[in-house]
Amino acid sequence: MFNYKNFIVILSVAFLGACNYFSKTSEKETTVARVFDSYLYKSDLQGIVEPGVSPQDSVIITQRYIDTWIRQQIFLNEAKSNLTPEQMNFEKKIQDYHNSLIIFSYETDYIKNNLDTVVKIDQIQKYYDEYKNDFRLKENIVMASFVKLSLEAPDVNILRRLFRSDNEEDRIKLEDYCVQNAAAYLIDNKSWMVFTELLRNIPLEVNNQEYFLRTNKMIEISDDFYRYFLYIHDYKLKESVSPLTFEEKNIRNILINKRKHQLISDLRNQLYKNAISNNSFEVFK
Repeated sequence: MFNYKNFIVILSVAFLGACNYFSKTSEKETTVARVFDSYLYKSDLQGIVEPGVSPQDSVIITQRYIDTWIRQQIFLNEAKSNLTPEQMNFEKKIQDYHNSLIIFSYETDYIKNNLDTVVKIDQIQKYYDEYKNDFRLKENIVMASFVKLSLEAPDVNILRRLFRSDNEEDRIKLEDYCVQNAAAYLIDNKSWMVFTELLRNIPLEVNNQEYFLRTNKMIEISDDFYRYFLYIHDYKLKESVSPLTFEEKNIRNILINKRKHQLISDLRNQLYKNAISNNSFEVFK
């Protein structure tokens, strides 16, 4: 247990009435606690208790705050005793950090007001063509349709026929059927998705995804409550080149980030040129 002879804690505040808990008793600052040469004053406690808090809770919150302050001061004193003046000199670091925050705030505001965020599809295509081999899949992806259907749902054979078809008219009929009868569904033969994420919707254990994708086109399984239909229109395996449509959002973000960096670089260079023209700085030798 810590020896408290090195500091005095005055908790007279705790015995004041709730209505005048923080009322000023005298013009002189009232000391609440001391740890070595550091003092906590009554005015330091202003604002730590929210309005409407009961007197009992006010006392608990205040005592907790005082105890936390005491422990911090004890540890701070120990730290000061074991660090050299050089180790405790944070003025340069604080100034550098302060300057960095100012610059970051200005850059953020400048980007917000000046960045062109419109990225055209031909710009995305150009970047993709140039760096295509850098876009390698980290997971297997599929174009797939999925239907979760109650065991009591009607016309399941019609669903099976429509589900196998890539005819656009049949796809519309399939979606109409799903709107009326499916517990969940995804009818999409144009968008890529991560296969693992799709499997979370189906009670199907797939130990070897590559083998499964190579050997299965349509799957129908059921449990005690539902039938599950999965139709794989297309797939691409991990490590293969990722398709453009799967990377479009990623490339858009890459291009916008490049614009951000270029915008700030141009700004810095222009400011430097202006400073040279205006003789705003000089280097003394």
